[in-house]
This record gives sequence, structure tokens and C-alpha cells, in this order.
Amino acid sequence: MDNKKIIGALIAVVVVAGVVFAAGCVGPTEEVEQVTVMIAYTPNVGYAPFYVAAANGYYNEEGLNVDFQYATEGAPGVLKQLAANKVEFGYGGDSAVVTGIAQEMPVVAVQRIIQKNLFGIFSNEDLEIDDPEKLAGKKIALPAPSGAVPTITKIILKEVGMDFAQIQPLYVGGAIISTLLSGEADAFGGYLPQKIVAETISSKKMNEISASDYTTIGRTYLYTSEKMVNEHPEIVKKFVIATQKGLEYSIEHPEDAVNTYIKYNPDAVEKKDLHLVIWKAMVERGFDRTPEGKVIFHLPSEDNWAEKQDQMFDVNAINKKTDVNKMYTDEFVKTVLK
Repeated sequence: MDNKKIIGALIAVVVVAGVVFAAGCVGPTEEVEQVTVMIAYTPNVGYAPFYVAAANGYYNEEGLNVDFQYATEGAPGVLKQLAANKVEFGYGGDSAVVTGIAQEMPVVAVQRIIQKNLFGIFSNEDLEIDDPEKLAGKKIALPAPSGAVPTITKIILKEVGMDFAQIQPLYVGGAIISTLLSGEADAFGGYLPQKIVAETISSKKMNEISASDYTTIGRTYLYTSEKMVNEHPEIVKKFVIATQKGLEYSIEHPEDAVNTYIKYNPDAVEKKDLHLVIWKAMVERGFDRTPEGKVIFHLPSEDNWAEKQDQMFDVNAINKKTDVNKMYTDEFVKTVLK
């Protein structure tokens, strides 16, 4: 197999074909509510908590029959469907909520899933790009001119007194890894799983400028619409309870989580070991633990939404500031996180 085929096969670990999966084990009845959760990107192991909640029957236990859908426009697509009341729940990054509220979309974050920011700027180790100042003049592969990755990149640069104009952005869509490995870019902005895939392909370690040193933007959330919060709070509560069970099980049983993910994406079985490495890394980096080893989960209100909004405004990712209290609610998850 030539290099292009190898790169294509491994990148498919993170980005695979989007399809719709039925997540319930029972058909709709008078006692079962049919709901849909739309995820910002195509199926990957990072969504394991939702798949586990479905496969282990946690949604069914709450009287929910759940379908998964995947947005073709990323997080903005999820927000549009939520705002139009086409789906009941969405999953994606916190920056999408800030953007949505600034655009007067009636969306609300109800549950933090990945508790910490796993974004960063990654480069080949031999380039020794280990702090933002060394990005000056460098070619940086980014998915698009807008969205979470370029926003976080701009924030990192601004936090160290640099301007985005000091780097050379290359907007390459889903080809950020191959653009780096081909030598066309010096670094890429992305998510921890993409770093792991790049290291697997190249058999070389990547340097990382961790976004978590500069911003909290990059944490992921379950969100819903104001209509669901106001008119169907019991459904929201049930979905949050079941999702939390799936999240906790996936953290403590990574092998089961990966096996369950593969049931929803059978093509992933060829790279099962790599998926396990990715999920374990996400668990290790994405969650703090107490000295006794217990995972720490947070209420949405414990996140610094005002700082997120300020940073996004400062880099022109949003054009106005709004009431941060509209961005989230603790109402549902606080019954779980006692």
C-alpha cells in the first residue's frame, strides 16, 4: 500500500462517513419518547459515551428511544437544527454555544462531557516548535477560516502578544494531517486524536502547544434548545441522566467503550487498537481525578463562560457580547452530580 493510501486509511480513524444510526432497542410506544441527538462531526470514538448509553440500555431505562444524526456543516449545522427544533439534542464544542447565542439562536448547554480542552497546535518534533512565539512565519494547516480551531489558534497567539497575521494559515479542510506530513505545512491546529493519528502515521512524536494553557475554549457539551428546556424538561433530564451513565461507564471501561463504538461504525474494527489508544488518551487528558482516583465532573456554571466570550470577541469570532447566563443551565445535570 502506498503512502497516500496509508494516510487516507488512518485519517479515516478520526473522520469517517456520516450516517444515521438507530440507538434504541425498543420501538416507539406510548411510554417511550423518540428523540434525536445531532453530533457535530462524523462518527468517531470520542462519541463513545453516547453509543454506550444507547447500547447498554441507559436511554431505554429512562423511556427514551434515541437516534444519532451527524451534521454535514459541523457545529453550525447542529445549532441550525436545534434552533429550528428539527432535533432535540446536539453535541459539540462550547464555542458553538457562545456563537449561537451571539446570533440569537435559542440554544443552551446542559452538560459538560469532555471536561478539559484537548485542542492544540501540533508539529514535527524536530522543528522544535514548543511555544507560540516560534509559530511566527510558519505555515499552519487549519480546517477553515472560521470555527473552533482557527478561533483557538487566534486566541493562543493573542494571549502571547502575537497577531494572526504573523503566521501563514493554510485552509485545507480535513487534510490537516496529510498537509503536515507531506511537508507543505510546519504545524496544524487540531484535536488530540488527530495528533495521535499523525504520530501513528509518521512514527514520530509531535510537539504540542496545548490550548489549555491559554483558554478553556474546547470543552465539549451536550446542548439543547430553549423550547426543550421550557416545554419538555423531563425529557432533557432523562437524556442527561442516561448520558452521564454512558460517560462514566466509558471512562472506567475503555475497552468496552471502543467495542461499543465499533458496533456503530463496523469499519473501525480494522483500527481497533488505535481507537483504544485515542480513547484512553482522551480520558487521561480530558478529565481530572481526586487523589482517590475518582473522576471529577463539573456543572456548566463552573465553566468560565464570560472569559470564553471575551476571548472570542477579542479575536472577532463573534461580533457582540450577550448575557452569559443564557448560554447554560445547571438545572438537569445537578440532579446527577450530587
